[in-house]
Amino acid sequence: MVAATNTVALPRDIPASLLDAGTLPFAVALLRANNGSVVFVNHLMSVILRCSEDELKGKTITGLYDNGKQRSEVFKLLQKSTYVPPKQITISNFDNNKLTVTAASSLLKYQNELCILVAFQPPSPDTSNVKNLRIAIGRHNMALQAAQVGIWSWDLMSNRITWDDTMHALFGIKPGSFSGKQRDFLEYMLPEDREEQLELGRSYYQEGGKFDTKFRILRPDGETRVIINRGEATKNSQNIVVSVVGVCWDVTENFALSAKIEHQALHDPLTGLLNRFEMQKRLEDLLQSLKFDLSENTFCYFDLDRFKVVNDTCGHDAGDELLKQISERLKPYITEKDTFARMGGDEFALIMTNCSGDEARKVAETLLQAVQNFHFEWTGKVFDINLSMALVPISPEKSVSEILGTADVSLSAAKDGGRGRIHEYRPHDSTVIRRHDEMHWVLQLEDALRSDRFQLNFQPIMPLQDDCDEGLHYEVLLRVLDESGQVMSPVELLNAAEQFDMATRVDNWVVNAVFDWLTKHPEHLDSLSLCSINLSGASIGDPNFLIFLKEKLKDSNLPLEKISFEVTENAAIKNILKARDFIETIKKYGCKFALDDFGSGHSSFAYLKDLPVDILKIDGMFVKGIHLEPVNYAMVKAINDVGQVMNMKTIAEYVENEEICNSLKEIGVDYGQGYYFGKSENIDEIIVVDATIATMAEIPG
Repeated sequence: MVAATNTVALPRDIPASLLDAGTLPFAVALLRANNGSVVFVNHLMSVILRCSEDELKGKTITGLYDNGKQRSEVFKLLQKSTYVPPKQITISNFDNNKLTVTAASSLLKYQNELCILVAFQPPSPDTSNVKNLRIAIGRHNMALQAAQVGIWSWDLMSNRITWDDTMHALFGIKPGSFSGKQRDFLEYMLPEDREEQLELGRSYYQEGGKFDTKFRILRPDGETRVIINRGEATKNSQNIVVSVVGVCWDVTENFALSAKIEHQALHDPLTGLLNRFEMQKRLEDLLQSLKFDLSENTFCYFDLDRFKVVNDTCGHDAGDELLKQISERLKPYITEKDTFARMGGDEFALIMTNCSGDEARKVAETLLQAVQNFHFEWTGKVFDINLSMALVPISPEKSVSEILGTADVSLSAAKDGGRGRIHEYRPHDSTVIRRHDEMHWVLQLEDALRSDRFQLNFQPIMPLQDDCDEGLHYEVLLRVLDESGQVMSPVELLNAAEQFDMATRVDNWVVNAVFDWLTKHPEHLDSLSLCSINLSGASIGDPNFLIFLKEKLKDSNLPLEKISFEVTENAAIKNILKARDFIETIKKYGCKFALDDFGSGHSSFAYLKDLPVDILKIDGMFVKGIHLEPVNYAMVKAINDVGQVMNMKTIAEYVENEEICNSLKEIGVDYGQGYYFGKSENIDEIIVVDATIATMAEIPG
């Protein structure tokens, strides 16, 4: 037979319970077939040999198959019978005493090794003991047969191969019908496995030693089976291989199960495409190969633009069906040399090998067109589906994580460009660099949240008219510190928070921090007129944030009429219905609401009547030049007039000097905010500067 290099799962070993003293009333030893060393002994055997069971393992027993000649002889005997009949032998125990015992032997597999089973007891005139010994050995042979392990042996002197009945059954032929010739053994194998097995066979019967191989056979009934074959070629005292003994068993089902498990480990269960793990592995393999064989390759990353709409309106079953249909629709356009995978969610990836950038672009356009012509239908609803795609050259100096990161940022750039688009990454890509910068700010923001490096600042809002409230009025501003304690750019941070869905987490922190601070400073609270808190557009559209804020207001002991929330005009009009519901809900608790940056929108006055706000904050772009530009003056006046008619208070931002302040007073704006009245300061210093604010309120007009 043959030697092997690969290994698969073995059939179950002979149960250890068959070898213990309770089951077998004889001394038992299992010896390795290749060198006679002890694998296992039962308690009775250890008593006879005067050595503990653990100490015996790995040792040889003098007189008991401790030389190659003895083992070769027993193999010859086992060619003709399933076991060596009981006979008297002389052994030495570990007290160096010689013992004459009656012993019988058999071959079996135990703990993945081919072993000689020896069972013996001291000689006794009671012949029933010999009979019992035969029965015990037979039980082990029955166990071997029950495990469907076939035994074969090959006598190289006669060049004959002997099979037991189980071997015949494995190969699907009648007992005794095997010819005993090597060529007939090989004939059962599939042609593509035959030459390899023959070559391996030449090796082990020339050199000896163990072998372990796997091959496929075609049985007479037409069924293909996978067979494991293990054994050892034994040499005589002249170092010549004289016999080979092996065992075979059928692992077809195990092999199929292994293949299935391997397939499941590498493929997405929904679409049948490769999964993210395998895609990353193949990308890594490609990068390694490019170090020796340069070629042009492209990584294509894409997702479905309207997948969330389908999931939200029709449920996850519809979403799963859409993913399956999309993958099937795209498969015909992808060649066998390319790698197509589902990366998770609605994201897919494609490695296009040995193609130029222009060719990759054409493939991407083909995939884009294939989906644009596709309409997904579910329970009477029809959805037009589109893709956003990123193309990234695969360069050998890049790592897998760098390519995936660049692809992710490039995909975001494609979506920013209007969706249904392809973004081709190039070195020094300004769009991707900007997105990388935003991701950098997000990481900084995430780290600041974890490390508690947020800081509340305030900027005073001053009355400009005599009839305005003169208590403390300010806007709370968020500042984020870096690891060295320096303030990071708030604009970049908050823009990144909006882009990467972190704005609501930031707003949660600010609301909690402001309420906690005010609760801890009751004297300050008494002198407070209004504290204004900024909210992002993402928060006013998030139902979970509204639940949080309602609970916060309901549980608070603060005078809520002194709390105002503000949101930019552009954020409010993006979803005016949600904004109106949010504002109306919050105002029921007594809070006020301000519309920030008013005038920056394109249809400000048209939307204003639909938003029940209390305060208009006039955009600073008009305020800064009000004393120099008649148009600015007219715009501010128009906004203020509309606000007054609608019983809203007005606040002008960017009041930077006395001239601007005087113009605003002249127009009738209620409040001013800007560097003229004071820059933002740490809120923990507000009590110290309260007197300064009071003094500022008396600045003459």
